[in-house]
Amino acid sequence: MHGQCVVITGYGPGLGESLKARFETAGARVIGVSRNTQEYRADMTQPEEVVAVFDQIRQRHAHIDLVIHNVARLSRGLMIDVDAAEFELSWRYNTLAAFNLAKAVLPPMLERGQGKLFFTGATASMRGAAGFAPFASAKFALRGMLQSLAREVQPHGIHVAHLVLDGILWSAISRQRFSSLTKNQAILPDDIADTYLMLARQAPSAWTHEIDLRPSGESF
Repeated sequence: MHGQCVVITGYGPGLGESLKARFETAGARVIGVSRNTQEYRADMTQPEEVVAVFDQIRQRHAHIDLVIHNVARLSRGLMIDVDAAEFELSWRYNTLAAFNLAKAVLPPMLERGQGKLFFTGATASMRGAAGFAPFASAKFALRGMLQSLAREVQPHGIHVAHLVLDGILWSAISRQRFSSLTKNQAILPDDIADTYLMLARQAPSAWTHEIDLRPSGESF
């Protein structure tokens, strides 16, 4: 990874910071993009903002080797209670944002014949639980879109991977939301970051498209 340029969208405390630390330790230059906290700012649901921020990054750092897309919106509620606006917001953040990202970063990668796009999924990518219809429908859609994308661009040297995080991330927000949560019941961000780094180092003869991560005690 020495000298490679890695961009993390949805960057922030927790997993974003762990990813940045891991890849910098491996020698990469890491850039964080978020809506309001970083030097590089963009609302990933707005295509013009996504194109602009990646143009800005390429102007300063030449090409981009890897993008880790970590944007999500956890929308909950019974179908009978959720309104159409919230349902659409879930789709915009969990699916459309990833579409906008791919459209913005793929052309230069395809021209070079190399690049990596990694996307963070969730339990809802595989299973729609009661009360999670907006989130699950959007995450299911993301998974399907990435399967199509991988089949389109993998023959051209672009590695597309979907990482399903099946469990609760260990974070200040999670500990506040689930007061009884212990480390043994959660996925540690540093351990997730290790898996991202492993995938980034894979040779083209043995690429992983989808992988699921969960704590040892998680039922599945």
